[in-house]
Amino acid sequence: MDQDLATSVYLALALLLALMIRGAWRGYRRGPLRQLAGPAALTVGVATAWTFGPEAGHNLLEGTSFPWLLRGAAGICLLGPLAGLLTYSLCWWLGRRPEGAEEAESPVAGAFVGCWTGMTYFALLMLTLFSWAAVQEALLNPQEPPTFAMRLRAELVESGLASELKDWSPIPEKHRALITGTRRLMNDAAARRRLMAMPEIRALAAHPTVYQAWQDKDVRKLLNDNDLTSLVDHPKVRAALADEQLQREAEKVDLPGLMEKALKKPGN
Repeated sequence: MDQDLATSVYLALALLLALMIRGAWRGYRRGPLRQLAGPAALTVGVATAWTFGPEAGHNLLEGTSFPWLLRGAAGICLLGPLAGLLTYSLCWWLGRRPEGAEEAESPVAGAFVGCWTGMTYFALLMLTLFSWAAVQEALLNPQEPPTFAMRLRAELVESGLASELKDWSPIPEKHRALITGTRRLMNDAAARRRLMAMPEIRALAAHPTVYQAWQDKDVRKLLNDNDLTSLVDHPKVRAALADEQLQREAEKVDLPGLMEKALKKPGN
């Protein structure tokens, strides 16, 4: 086994063991219910955020200057922690010690639960690492060397320790297709011209914010340089991304499909 690969595996296993020992000790002292407060809060928070967060974000931010495209994500970020905090508080209160007791009720059960919560937190750390690596991979220029998170992800996948997370990404499939299509279009000027000639895209391009961005020389240079990060950060591109009417109309268009069609060479 490669030395770097072996080091990554040993460190990951050591972290898993440390989290299990820590969880067992804390569960022994707290009891099973209080030890479950964290995972329960996380589960309820995530479920609530993904189920009701997007709608809540759009309702709460309706009529504000907050970008329409990001309102669903903002609702997820606001509602998830709130639901998790309420769940954690409830579990902590329900798991309180009986009056006069010096140790938690069912400490052995608490230690057993603690081992499982330690494994759960390890899995969450792996998921966070793989998510960050996937986001970096999507946004960074392909010519740039892989980041530390991307290298560590590759080593953990190669070791088999986290192979089931190989293709994991927190970015929805449609948005991944958009990012991939945008990158390919940035390397193909002819495909960009074919895309801009399509009726659906011409309708979107008629919006003032899109037209101003497309006519900007700096924006075109960033497209030609394949610099997606700087392109998204350009003021005129940010203005287009924040245009609510444009975003609503863009949602009705199959942009990934149109990109794929534009990337196909005539006659294929």
